[in-house]
Amino acid sequence: MRYIQTSILLFSVFALFNFLGCNESNSFLNENLTYEMVKYHKKSAGCDSLRNENCAEIKIEFPEISFPENKIVEEKINKTIVDFFSKDIMGGLESVDFNTLMDGFIQDYESFKKEFPDAPQSWTVERTGEVKLNKANIFSIDYTEYVFTGGAHPNTFVSFKNFNLTNGEEITLDELISLENQNELTKIAEKEFRKLKKLNPDDDLGKAGFWFEDDEFSLNDNFLITDNSLIFYYNNYDITAYAFGPTELIVPYSEIKSLVSENSLLKDLVK
Repeated sequence: MRYIQTSILLFSVFALFNFLGCNESNSFLNENLTYEMVKYHKKSAGCDSLRNENCAEIKIEFPEISFPENKIVEEKINKTIVDFFSKDIMGGLESVDFNTLMDGFIQDYESFKKEFPDAPQSWTVERTGEVKLNKANIFSIDYTEYVFTGGAHPNTFVSFKNFNLTNGEEITLDELISLENQNELTKIAEKEFRKLKKLNPDDDLGKAGFWFEDDEFSLNDNFLITDNSLIFYYNNYDITAYAFGPTELIVPYSEIKSLVSENSLLKDLVK
């Protein structure tokens, strides 16, 4: 009897460790992918003053990945990130090298000051990127841009990049939720949106101050994949006036679990 009890105990312990081991492996951390932050910074001579009333300053910070397991994917993702963070600030070229970008910004400011020498004004650009997810063959970052070059107020823009680590491509929504299930996704997201904005189910979105086409709620393609939810982000002026600010719409996986198929990139994140 003691032998049987001991055997049962050992089996239970083994099963427990096996279960914990499976859970550990099911965390699906991309342990072979690492990253470091790349930083660029430049400022004009006016930034040396204490008050910084006549100053231009630009800061750029973003992650650069190392993925020895697949150098092609590494190069593809890093190029996409660099191209995105080096987009021309004042319009024109899609992307330039960072030194050209920063020099051009400072030169534009100095030209402005020559034309309007008595205008006490500072210009600022900050572009920051932060890693949000590195799991289940998905690598996600955010991009936040803060710009002030005069005017009534600064402008802030937020965007997301989600990469598939099997090919280095940006992930589209239909790789997460199949096209035939996206209408249901939109319905679920609208419920979360109305809850967030304190709207009743039958409240007219247009009359409530939102600019959806035909006054029908819709999801955009600016989304972030996280551990427990999809986040859809609407920047200033996307769906409502600047005074109402941006909208961060969180759609928990618990609400859309039934929409996630075995072929979805979300399948390892949705429990």
